[in-house]
Amino acid sequence: MSLVKNEPITRWYQEPWVWGILGVLAVTFVWGSYRIYYAFKIQDSVVVDDYYKTGKMINEDLTRDTNARELGIHANLLIDDLTGEVRITLKGDINDWPQQLKLSLLSPVFADRDKVILINRSISRDESTQIYVGQVDEDVEGKTYVQLETLDEHIPEVGYETGWRLNQPLVLKAGVASELLPRGSSTQP
Repeated sequence: MSLVKNEPITRWYQEPWVWGILGVLAVTFVWGSYRIYYAFKIQDSVVVDDYYKTGKMINEDLTRDTNARELGIHANLLIDDLTGEVRITLKGDINDWPQQLKLSLLSPVFADRDKVILINRSISRDESTQIYVGQVDEDVEGKTYVQLETLDEHIPEVGYETGWRLNQPLVLKAGVASELLPRGSSTQP
């Protein structure tokens, strides 16, 4: 009897289980690389708020929010679903209304859906009520962080010295008016 078996010798690359293991490793590597690329490409966006850094502390600048509350400013926002016209009716105790305001419609999830619109003052009959009109290119519906503010300059390490801002999360629907109130007002949700 002979101890040597006469089985044919196969090389490693001819074995199917080797290719199965290598295939699983290759798919895992490709899928992991894609997910890492996607994570860096689609990063979470942070909702813009007025922050400034003093020393090693981070503080929120509430000057403009306080000014809006003290001036009694509140707004009604209406977006026309057919034309995309943005109409804002402002009321408050201001003698000299600005000619232009900045309206930011910020998505809570995707930064590429954020819209910043410069709206211009329109003719109004009453001095205490002002109408501002602008244009948006795409539909804006659903939960949105709405920020209506004056075009004041932010001074580093100091913050804002003038101006006002209305900043509130809203569920927007085209053709339906939404009310913007100053932060800290008694009827704000």
